[in-house]
Amino acid sequence: MKTLAKVAIGCGIVLVLAGVATIALVVGGAWWLKGKAEQVVGNEEKIEEMKKQAAAAGPAFTPPADGVVQEVRLVKFLEIRKRVFDVYEKHKPEIEAAGRKETADFSDVMKGVAWLNELRTAQAQAQAAAGMGDEEYRYMVEAVYKAWWSSEIARQTGGKTASEAAEAGYEQMNEAMRQMQEQSKDLPPEQRKALEEAASQAQSGAPSAEDRASLRQLDAPKANVELFRRYEADIKKYAMGGLELLGM
Repeated sequence: MKTLAKVAIGCGIVLVLAGVATIALVVGGAWWLKGKAEQVVGNEEKIEEMKKQAAAAGPAFTPPADGVVQEVRLVKFLEIRKRVFDVYEKHKPEIEAAGRKETADFSDVMKGVAWLNELRTAQAQAQAAAGMGDEEYRYMVEAVYKAWWSSEIARQTGGKTASEAAEAGYEQMNEAMRQMQEQSKDLPPEQRKALEEAASQAQSGAPSAEDRASLRQLDAPKANVELFRRYEADIKKYAMGGLELLGM
């Protein structure tokens, strides 16, 4: 067989082998992805089942009319957060690394799916063990962060709530403008007019009744603030900022 023919046959074999390898890679990749998809679906079904168990463990949750959190439920909530935190700590380096990346490749996505599923599974297991359904859990997240916010404002304002601090700030501004107007009687007409206009603009920007009502909604019950401070160290330790955006 001539050399040229041998080369042609050799090249043909290489192309066939390359084609077989490509097909194997595509088919194998498809099976791998299929397996991963089935694994994710199976895991999601387990999570949903545990969430149902948690919701059925006690009576349907009704938010308290006065917004006051019971200590026993806060303790249960912190037990759940601790279980999730233990998993979060294990994956913290890769979670933080993923957050620093501007773009994610396929490997990053699969790793993210893996640790997110592990976190969600840990939360579902903990909720089932604590008998706390999703509705109550989400309520506790909001109540705890509102108490945290209110506690920090109270520390900085001598014990005032968010709405009280805002109202006090507005009253102080009004008083300052009133004193300036009194002291401006001897000013030239143009300067006195400018000061009166500034005072008028300040008053027009005063919070409306609706604004004041919205501010009051930010206030946590004092009982919650006191309870928060008793468990402040654990609440801050298990905060894991950012998980709330993932529904956790």
